[in-house]
Amino acid sequence: MTDTQTTGGLPANRPLSGHRSRRLLRSIGYDALLVPTGVLTMADAVMGEKDKAYGRWSKLARLQQQERRPGTVSIFGHGFMSSVLGLLGWFLGLLWVMSVVRGPFYGFVEDGPFGPGTWGGPTKAGAWAVHAAVAVPIILALPFVLHGIAMLHLTLIRRLYGLRTGRWVLPATITVCAGGLLFFWAWIEQL
Repeated sequence: MTDTQTTGGLPANRPLSGHRSRRLLRSIGYDALLVPTGVLTMADAVMGEKDKAYGRWSKLARLQQQERRPGTVSIFGHGFMSSVLGLLGWFLGLLWVMSVVRGPFYGFVEDGPFGPGTWGGPTKAGAWAVHAAVAVPIILALPFVLHGIAMLHLTLIRRLYGLRTGRWVLPATITVCAGGLLFFWAWIEQL
């Protein structure tokens, strides 16, 4: 039974609780911390300091329970996946900033020329309208994607320490990491 006096009626181990917009902002901050935490835990795994790695994950994920201590290979693998998820979070955060600057404010950022091959046609107004129409859904969706990355990572780390999670967590994390790396590579190739 949940103690409503201490948890406010929420499950005791609910991650990133609070108001929805505050949770989104905290998830973005969480994503930003994944890269340094992942890199440091990979170093911890190489140096044989599993307790330090556990301390980093505990602080980051606010884990309250500890059922088992993972091995070196598990810590290194989870550190790698954390780093990839963190880099994906950074990349998507930068894309979000770029969407804000170049989407609705395209006419202020770009002077032209606006030829027939540009988005929106030969006029500045058409190019501005198309850029805004494409950017606004991206601007609205990316904070939720970043929140999803943070929740996926929290679940992955819970799995690492033996807490109950679904069987889908590891395959989903590997898929997101591989897809994120492919997306990042495709972005670099088109530059």
